[in-house]
Amino acid sequence: MDQHETHTLEELLRRYSGIEKLPEVQRIKFDEAVRTGEDPLSIVKYFKTLGIEVREPADLFRLNDDPHEEEINAFKIPEGVAVSVESDDLWLVFEVDSVGLSDLSDGTKTESSSSAATPVACAEGGAGR
Repeated sequence: MDQHETHTLEELLRRYSGIEKLPEVQRIKFDEAVRTGEDPLSIVKYFKTLGIEVREPADLFRLNDDPHEEEINAFKIPEGVAVSVESDDLWLVFEVDSVGLSDLSDGTKTESSSSAATPVACAEGGAGR
């Protein structure tokens, strides 16, 4: 799937997981994850261990074409970016404001807003485990 093509979360779960997992998908505001360096699945921290500083939603796609990375996949969805941790069948939605989404679609840099959110933790897990 192309990172610039928008899919619904339901489509992604149907294709890669199972639609019944929809209630278990965790969510966090992208800006909050970048500001704190924390997210429910430790995606931002995992990227940092690989030398990738996540500053913009587009950074979450940087591992998609890496032939050595089989765990993490990112997909553009209407709400932002859905990231899956394949081995654990875990999903996290990084919610992005509408300005950030429009910038993401044409590959340009995004400006983060200052909105904050609390992640909804429904399952244990972490990237790169």
